[in-house]
Amino acid sequence: MEYTWIFDLDNTLHDSQKKIFPIINQKINEYISKAVNINLSDADKLRQKYWDQYGATLEGLIKHHKINPIEFLEETHELTNFKELIVPMPDLIKVLSSINGEKIIYTNAPKNYTNKLLELCHIQDYFDGVFSIEDANFIAKPNPISMEFFLKKYKIKEAYFVDDIKENLKTAHEFGLSTIWLTNEKENPSYINKKISKLNDLITY
Repeated sequence: MEYTWIFDLDNTLHDSQKKIFPIINQKINEYISKAVNINLSDADKLRQKYWDQYGATLEGLIKHHKINPIEFLEETHELTNFKELIVPMPDLIKVLSSINGEKIIYTNAPKNYTNKLLELCHIQDYFDGVFSIEDANFIAKPNPISMEFFLKKYKIKEAYFVDDIKENLKTAHEFGLSTIWLTNEKENPSYINKKISKLNDLITY
């Protein structure tokens, strides 16, 4: 049986930590500051708190502050000079070309941002589907409800799930998926089937 490959987006297919996340995080802080009426320092703490608690700041803002998710995503993920901010993982196209089977993006990022990034990296044609935060009704990984939405849409039975966040992979493992953790961490959780330190390690997988 040919496996489906499920890929996270940020910090998996490209290095968002270098340029994109600092800008988005600042935009989120500014949005929170206005929406919740707190200063930027407290907004930054709240952003991180909700990210740690829910896997995405947005989910915490919806639960506790009733913010409009579409408005939030539009204001925080609209990037000027987007192309200059993208740092693709080394050998990205070579990696995707080497992998047989259906390939799907599963991300907590919004759809417009995801599709634009795939287009700018010239990899949109390598993927058979994109599952974004909107598709999960704004419920983020690692929440099992998000995974239920994903599996209901794609009806996957056998799959490798590649992600840089171990909590997301723990949920995937609980749903019977094989997990590949992109990390330099030393720990080896029982729910991780394989660890890779670089995405291009998949070329020989």
